[in-house]
Amino acid sequence: MTQAIEQAVCDILGACQPVKIILYAEKRTMATDKLKAFSLCIIVPESANCRTLRTHLHLAITVSVPVSLSVYTTEEWAELCTDSTSYAAWIARKGKVIYDQAT
Repeated sequence: MTQAIEQAVCDILGACQPVKIILYAEKRTMATDKLKAFSLCIIVPESANCRTLRTHLHLAITVSVPVSLSVYTTEEWAELCTDSTSYAAWIARKGKVIYDQAT
């Protein structure tokens, strides 16, 4: 995991209490393999307002590369993962859990 991704995770943990964070995309330059952008999925407790939280997290993340965020409550995540054609199910299959509150 790159320093930028680690910093983003630290920023997210400082801004909220996610249940899980999943890294599901990294964009890199062909010539140098330098990180150009990445995507994270943040799963939060039921009490969270995902729309408001997503904006708050974008402002809290201090890395110098673009970060795309998908934010789901635990209930939304569980329901969407049962549909194999949903974006959440794709993230669950292809992504890598980089933070899990349970561990």
